[in-house]
Amino acid sequence: MHIELSKPDAQSLEAARALYLESFPPEERRPWSSIEHRDDERGPWLKIISVDDRFAGFLTVWHFGGFNYIEHLATHPSVRGGGIGSLVLQSLKTDFPEPWVLEVEPESDSDPMPARRIGFYTRAGFSIIDRTYVQPPYSPELPEVPMYIMASGDADPAEVTRTLHRHVYKAGS
Repeated sequence: MHIELSKPDAQSLEAARALYLESFPPEERRPWSSIEHRDDERGPWLKIISVDDRFAGFLTVWHFGGFNYIEHLATHPSVRGGGIGSLVLQSLKTDFPEPWVLEVEPESDSDPMPARRIGFYTRAGFSIIDRTYVQPPYSPELPEVPMYIMASGDADPAEVTRTLHRHVYKAGS
């Protein structure tokens, strides 16, 4: 199995967009146009995940100097559970050794998926560094979202929050 992260072409861009809309609820999605036409040198950088030259998913990442941020990561349902996400995370940590951070939904009695995601990221070397984080809305009509911050290395939760709010969500400092 050969896994590759690459820039999107027209076909993979449309597949990534469809997977994005399917995988993330509206309150956890930035407008697709700001992914497709990035206007900040820090991100979001869209990378296509291919397995044996076939579309397998996508990720969007930001690079902030002291840490990197995974805004979105999704694998196609046909390849989930096959270890691709873990290999992608390992590749990112190897290629960019600064800490990686991400947001995850808190555990819920009514939905087992958040606990499964936290377990996945924990097995990949991440740990929860902030259980009080709130994701600002991507647009005024959307709600704030309670989240946890997880990191793959030493990251200051206060600095992560300030940076994400300022640059990713444009919510000030």
